[in-house]
Amino acid sequence: MEDNKFSKDIGKSAKELMNARKEKGTFFHYAYVLGVGGWLLALPIVGGAYLGKYLDKKIGVSGGISWTITFIIIGIAVGFFNLWYTFLKRSQK
Repeated sequence: MEDNKFSKDIGKSAKELMNARKEKGTFFHYAYVLGVGGWLLALPIVGGAYLGKYLDKKIGVSGGISWTITFIIIGIAVGFFNLWYTFLKRSQK
């Protein structure tokens, strides 16, 4: 039973690979993918920096915790999650 499923998965992957090789991407396609990836990564980082800066001004730095650095790190994590999720979802189509 598992061999049959494995064979189907291999066949599906081979078809997808052949279709991908036939559809060669253009320069604009790759520029689009890089642009989208850049925005998906940059926006959460910049948003986190602005939010942290705002909180630092409103609340202040208490106990040595800088909200700016904290939200930049959170923005980096969210940005990489966005990239991973978006391109994983795209590759599964």
